[in-house]
Amino acid sequence: IKLFSIIFFFIVPVFAGNISSSEPTYNQVYRTDRVADSYHFLLLTKDGTFYHLHTNKTNILTASEIKSPNIVNILNKKQSWGQAFPLSGKFTKKNGKLYTKRYWDQIKVTSSKKIKYLNKTFHIQ
Repeated sequence: IKLFSIIFFFIVPVFAGNISSSEPTYNQVYRTDRVADSYHFLLLTKDGTFYHLHTNKTNILTASEIKSPNIVNILNKKQSWGQAFPLSGKFTKKNGKLYTKRYWDQIKVTSSKKIKYLNKTFHIQ
């Protein structure tokens, strides 16, 4: 039993830990499942810019649409009623983790197809 305890003591720390150093898929739109009556979109670019959009005007957006400075006009053409809250900014990488520069919110990359941001789970659409 003592030998088993010693082996267990040395093995457990090796396997315990967060294995989440995945890279996001850049220039691809991530989207949440439907939250209440709306969707959240997230796009990360290689130059360190992120685009976040909360809207109930559509459930599909392209990368060029979400990057557009006229995103609200694009959404108004898709659907005349509803709300849209676009936000963009810069993100940085520190100790293998991504953070927004303005509020230091973590962008947790679970896999190249799944990201967690602001307590929401985003998947590539």
